[in-house]
Amino acid sequence: MSTHDKPLPSGLNGTDAENGVNAYKIKSGGLAAPAVPESPPPAHPGPAPAAPRRRAARWTAAWLALAAVALAVVWLVPRAVRRGSEAPRAGDEAVSTGNGGAVRGAAALPEYRALVIGINQYDPADGEGWHPLDTARADAEAVAGILAGVYGFQVRTLLDGEASRAAILNALDELATTGTDGADLIYFAGHGAFDEKLNEGYWIPADARHRINGRDAKEDWLWNSTITRLIGASQARHVLVLSDACYSGALFRGDEPLRAQGGQAWYERAIARPSRYLITSGGIEPVLDSGSGHSIFAQQVINYLQHAAPPVFSASDLGSALRERVAALTGQMVQMGPLPLGGHSGGEFVFIRKQGGIRLAAVAPAGREAGEGLRGAAGAEDGAGEAPRRQEETLRAAAELLQAGAPQAAGNLVAGVLREHAQDRMALAVADAVGRLQRREAREDLQKLIGQVAAGGGAARAAAPVTRPRVLACLGPEGPEGSTPGAAGAARLYRIVLRAELEAQAGIRVIEREALESLLQEQQLGVSGLADPAARLAIGRLLPASVLLLGDLMVSTAGVETLYLRLVDTETTQVLASLTASRRPDEPLDALCSSLASRLAQRIVALKPLLAPVTALEGTRLQASFGTFHGARTGQVFTVLARLPGTGEDGAWREEPVGTATVGRAAEQACELEAAWGVGGQPRLENLWLREVAAEP
Repeated sequence: MSTHDKPLPSGLNGTDAENGVNAYKIKSGGLAAPAVPESPPPAHPGPAPAAPRRRAARWTAAWLALAAVALAVVWLVPRAVRRGSEAPRAGDEAVSTGNGGAVRGAAALPEYRALVIGINQYDPADGEGWHPLDTARADAEAVAGILAGVYGFQVRTLLDGEASRAAILNALDELATTGTDGADLIYFAGHGAFDEKLNEGYWIPADARHRINGRDAKEDWLWNSTITRLIGASQARHVLVLSDACYSGALFRGDEPLRAQGGQAWYERAIARPSRYLITSGGIEPVLDSGSGHSIFAQQVINYLQHAAPPVFSASDLGSALRERVAALTGQMVQMGPLPLGGHSGGEFVFIRKQGGIRLAAVAPAGREAGEGLRGAAGAEDGAGEAPRRQEETLRAAAELLQAGAPQAAGNLVAGVLREHAQDRMALAVADAVGRLQRREAREDLQKLIGQVAAGGGAARAAAPVTRPRVLACLGPEGPEGSTPGAAGAARLYRIVLRAELEAQAGIRVIEREALESLLQEQQLGVSGLADPAARLAIGRLLPASVLLLGDLMVSTAGVETLYLRLVDTETTQVLASLTASRRPDEPLDALCSSLASRLAQRIVALKPLLAPVTALEGTRLQASFGTFHGARTGQVFTVLARLPGTGEDGAWREEPVGTATVGRAAEQACELEAAWGVGGQPRLENLWLREVAAEP
């Protein structure tokens, strides 16, 4: 983190007295009164004359009366101002007046933070990269310095090579999930792009390629929809985005009409209500990267923040000033307005100058209205069918952020759903996926599974089949190649919910796509990705007798989502089964996944049934050398077989059913079953085996 701690600009570092500032210092609980200088000692100690003593007594009485009046004002005025509003929280900053007026009491100001990104130098990427810029880094450094030095922001900078796609996402993810009820400013200066067909804009990170094999390398770019999702998941009271990049206006549609602003009361309301606001250097168009050391847009931002801005101003004040100056200089139309998110509740980002630890204007925001949270009041009066739809949309957004690499923001969204629906299975499945990613459990579980399978196979008897766990590598469904983050997030949500349903219904060990991708890349097995057919063979070598779940998610113009799924044997790479399922927008996603998981489980059990020898027999009680690790669960039914080596040329085993057995208790590597024998009665233990019975559809 880079936090600027530079001397204040010239003209802003005078003494309090010189600048006419009320010298009340900021403390966590309110204002600390300025120290009163002690009177100098008398030049000639000794008894004072009687007349001076009487005059001193009168002056003392006058000062006591004035002090009483001052105490009454300090006690009563703040309460009148804040009547009906919430009390300031611990750690809230206080402010002083800038004109010598009365101090109004502690103000519930947010914590001001900024993420400032500036990229001049882009990775060459074998000749398919982006050309360097001239001023973006200097713009970012200057803005960061002013925000820290003049306005007291905590500033983090990402400059040039520091601003990789992963680093920007991680920084945005951290910003969105810390500093509850803060005021966060995000400044980006760098390349931008726009896709007319998708109607989608992009920020270009420092490590992004421009083109790959003749096509745009959009997987390297930071999509506007992802940025918007992160802002929507933010816990902050205010988020302001300043974007100086080509096509930045694609971040939102429409422009907010300028509103009349009427002084302190307006700013108090603006700072109290949540906001999600955007100011861009232009619309859906290229913008200039030139000027006297800074871009035209950045120079005007710097001029306003450092010289022209009043002690208190809002994002729309800044935007309107920039619009006028930038248009006059370049013809570019600065875009400004709220982002289309539920977190915007009519407030605005309010800037307040600081000098020497003193706020230069009094802004004591009223409390938010009862029942109004940071997400705003949108949806409070939804009909009965709207709540599940909004809940699914929130989980889709969480899956999209998870796919993009922002698990903390994804966790924020899921936590909000679980606060209202603590036992919702789909929300719990997404929460589990977020937690596993943050704890890196999926990768560790996969490595552990591979080791256990290898150990079991080495210890198995050569003359008998090996009892292996039933493993499904969940690689699908996927969105179409080059699909939007929304489509990729929807496919991720289907994979998450299918995994949860398969493990719950059939005890199938489901391996997540992302864990496999990471492992294959680390082991350098010579595959270009999971779409490479060689990847299937590599997975088969790591996990013998496993099954791949492949497939696609397609969405019609009417919004109907259709899953086309295939089960593929990793040892032969042959397709074992195909399934299709569809849902309309008004149908629940989790119900479709539950039904689909049941169908998949039946096919997998029929194709890959558990098969294991009986290790102990006593009456109707059996013991076997498989357990929960292999997929065993209480109530599971097996056919009891007498298996004998075949006498034919093919050496196939001969099997004779002698009864059925039901799992009564299962440990990790063993289980106990209760048998029901056939007409032949109890068989001998020798060559007695168990084969899983597929459940009825």
